[in-house]
Amino acid sequence: MRQAPFAIAGGVVITSIGWTLHLGTAPDPFAPGAALTVALGLVLISVIDAAGLLLSRGRWSRWLGCIIAGGESALFVITEVTAIGIASLALTGIFLVGLTGPWLNGWIRQRAAADSPGTRPLAVVFALLALLPAVGIASPSGLSTWRGILGGTAVLLVWSYARAQLWSLWAVRLALPIISIPAVLSTPIVGAVLLAGIVLVASTAAWTRESLLAVNPLLDRLPGARVGTAMNPWTDEA
Repeated sequence: MRQAPFAIAGGVVITSIGWTLHLGTAPDPFAPGAALTVALGLVLISVIDAAGLLLSRGRWSRWLGCIIAGGESALFVITEVTAIGIASLALTGIFLVGLTGPWLNGWIRQRAAADSPGTRPLAVVFALLALLPAVGIASPSGLSTWRGILGGTAVLLVWSYARAQLWSLWAVRLALPIISIPAVLSTPIVGAVLLAGIVLVASTAAWTRESLLAVNPLLDRLPGARVGTAMNPWTDEA
């Protein structure tokens, strides 16, 4: 069994833990609540990416890993320089080389699996995941009540949508945009645009047929098999 994918997947999670420690020791310019939200979101997304690398082996896991590495590098630029931050940046570089190098060739699927949910359901999931760190990034000076509610709602919805619960799809379609309104209005303009954009991506993707089939497949709605009865050829009676 090839060891490189497991090492790279482990590196994804370990690197996110390093950045969490960095945010815990040198959170500036993030307030404690905002730093905690960013850290939790980063760890959650990294765990899902690692699982994707090892289980689904989809191309999306490689691209998501590259996005994670870019976000972690941005944290190094905007936060204080610390020993933990430098070590985490070095780990991020190693992890990025592993993702983009030849070690995953032959492991990552070149085509989508037959049971793959499709790109639009994945867009719903990733947009919801992105909302958790985004509420902290949107306003680093502090985490307001409405932004906290928005982040918590996103976590609940991504968990329920991943479990194919139909109500979560309608919640993303209708409830999430409504809940986001006070959070967006109470956020500085740049952060407001970020939150509104992510919510728009999630809700728009949720209105597609692919996203519906991901939680309510056609096989679940097909009629049951018809039960026949044997006929008596002499009397034409069952």
